[in-house]
Amino acid sequence: MPIWELLGLIGRAIPQMFLSLDFLIILGLVSMFSYSQYRQRAVLEGHLFGITLTDPVSETINTLLYGILGGLLASTVFIGVGIPLSEAGLWYVWPLALLLMLMHPRYLCFSYAGGILALSSLLFGWPELNVPAVISLVAVLHMVEAVLIRWHGHLNPSPVYLRTEEGEVVGGLNLQKFWPLPMLTLILVTAAGDLAGADTVAMPDWWPLIQPARTPREGEQFLYLLFPMMAALGYSDICLSRLPKEKAGLSSRYLAVYSLLLLAAALGAAAVPALRWLAAAGAPLGHELVIRLGQRSERAQPPLFSSRHGAMVLGVKPGSAAEVMGLAPGDVIMAVNDLPVPTPEDVQQAMMPWVIDPAIAVDGRLSGKGYRVVNYKGKLPPLGVVFVPDSRVPRALTITSGSPISRWLQRHWK
Repeated sequence: MPIWELLGLIGRAIPQMFLSLDFLIILGLVSMFSYSQYRQRAVLEGHLFGITLTDPVSETINTLLYGILGGLLASTVFIGVGIPLSEAGLWYVWPLALLLMLMHPRYLCFSYAGGILALSSLLFGWPELNVPAVISLVAVLHMVEAVLIRWHGHLNPSPVYLRTEEGEVVGGLNLQKFWPLPMLTLILVTAAGDLAGADTVAMPDWWPLIQPARTPREGEQFLYLLFPMMAALGYSDICLSRLPKEKAGLSSRYLAVYSLLLLAAALGAAAVPALRWLAAAGAPLGHELVIRLGQRSERAQPPLFSSRHGAMVLGVKPGSAAEVMGLAPGDVIMAVNDLPVPTPEDVQQAMMPWVIDPAIAVDGRLSGKGYRVVNYKGKLPPLGVVFVPDSRVPRALTITSGSPISRWLQRHWK
């Protein structure tokens, strides 16, 4: 079947998916949860910094739109490869993922639950799973996540204050997204008799690449149905030594390599049963490796957002004077109307009680914008920025090392 026929099939099915009342209710509930996450972030910003940098409504709409694009990509891969999601054991994966989340939120990821259940199925025969199907599910979702991180993960970060293991207080940028993922998947049913005249599409002989774990009875044949499914992808990371776009790009590359290798392992396992062990173990172990590589690369460089650089901008309020002037995280304000301002307090003092049409000298070498003088037509303050903290900040998150499992065991070991 040509690729345009496959895309046409998906294109005809997607409008029907969004016309389903049940599906729209589920989509609305997931979107409300997404909104609540951004709303909590906005409230926290108001408490910590006195200004709100997150617009919950705008963030929810943007993540929904990106999620729809991601769902289209996932649908194309699911159907193009031929992954029978009805044999992936989602009714086992979800409860285990929720149980693992009690140890750490990032264990909600299907790579851990799916890998553990696949290994259990291989070792003990329970639960009965199509191991290549569940590992393919994990691979495709992470492939879509890698694309979404690249497109959208770096936008609108939230400032945080962090205390390093050496005791220094530095600034960081929290990259946090939650994408609803409406998509079409395949469920496997058996049909008896002649299907001539039914609304079916003939697939090529090589399809599906993930063969069903069971065989049809005599007089029956397999039929794949398009089934709407709602998933959700989350991304959370902290920039310490890199700017958001660079950090998200690095995370996306690591995750893309992981997902492609895992999908290759799943396809190999579908052809060679002995490779199922490799695919099952590779899902959680590979994901852990991706996280460790990201943490190692982040800590290999000194913190970028440090008060040692001066009055450095950590966050910019949307629609503020700072955004109008083009200020960005990593910019250092050097002078206001030729008056040197080495600290955030000096910036505030230079604007007391206000300044009209100021000229602000900015060192943007760290942000990549270079040294420049920006002008603003109007009165300041408010400027609309969050500055990098110093050691006098009363509250800061503590950066800890080690995996969540090791820290959980250390807390609970008696």
